Amino acid sequence: MMEASKSDSEQIMALSSWLMHKHYCENDVEAIIEKMDDHIVWVGAGENEYATGRECVAEIFRKFAGQIPKCNISRETYDVLLLAEGVYLCTGHMWIATDPISQVYLQVHQRVSMIFRLGEQGFRCYHIHASNPYQDMVEEDVGFPMKVAQQTYEYLQEQVRCQKEQIENQTELLKRMSFEDSLTGVFNRNKFNQCLDTSLDGERLVTGVACFDLNGLKEVNDHLGHSAGDLLICNAAHQICAVFPGCVYRIGGDEFVVIDHTLEKDEFCTAIREVQQTMIEHHISCSVGISWRNTNCNIKEQYDEADDLMYQEKRQYHRSQGKRKYYRRNHTKK
Repeated sequence: MMEASKSDSEQIMALSSWLMHKHYCENDVEAIIEKMDDHIVWVGAGENEYATGRECVAEIFRKFAGQIPKCNISRETYDVLLLAEGVYLCTGHMWIATDPISQVYLQVHQRVSMIFRLGEQGFRCYHIHASNPYQDMVEEDVGFPMKVAQQTYEYLQEQVRCQKEQIENQTELLKRMSFEDSLTGVFNRNKFNQCLDTSLDGERLVTGVACFDLNGLKEVNDHLGHSAGDLLICNAAHQICAVFPGCVYRIGGDEFVVIDHTLEKDEFCTAIREVQQTMIEHHISCSVGISWRNTNCNIKEQYDEADDLMYQEKRQYHRSQGKRKYYRRNHTKK
């Protein structure tokens, strides 16, 4: 045997792989027939699969059209030998597994040998021999091909695990999307409502609730556009989350709620002041109301308390803004 050049070997291996994929993955019969030599000899894996001559082999292959379930090929290995000038032998083996979309579950180890001849139309295949090492019973099998049955079962279990993992990932994504605010990444109104519907069952020793409402969002939207308004909302969410990670809910366009079960009253109030200070540093105006309890904790009641206090502060903000507008208007007239 002579050794084929690297360039020829790469072309032959690529063509062999292409033919295998056209057959098992795409079931493109005509593409395979186009690469056949007029004097091709084909030996299939089945007991009676044997034919010679392009017309005879093509007729058989055309019967395969639409009959081969979609498969995936993995772990391909090929070797090439130069038999004579322009004549190459390619041997290979690979794993062929039906794609789950086919609803057929089978995995086999495929061996193949092909001979190619270089002619005026490029490389043409004039010998194909395919076989499956475990197609029949192996020596240790008694009365039933247990080896191939076990391989198929393992493949099926693998696909079941993959499908289960995919479903779990999709379920987790849907769950996250249903509870996550798409703009800011904090919890959304759905998650907040779930908290309101969940009893504390006496396990929560403390509960701190704070309501934040941004001031001037409408003016930002009107004068700078909704993109600027969205940026303001995201910036505010970031400041709150920096102090209360995992405790923040966006329940309205510019309204956020914090629900905390870890901090004592002084700690909770200090944390709220920290948020207010960082808001000021980032030129964000907001109205805040808080409620803290260490007995008779009830999120719904405490939210209502904090919301009332927040709106009291909100009214003071609007009154002060009204006075400023009045002063600016009269000052301008003077």
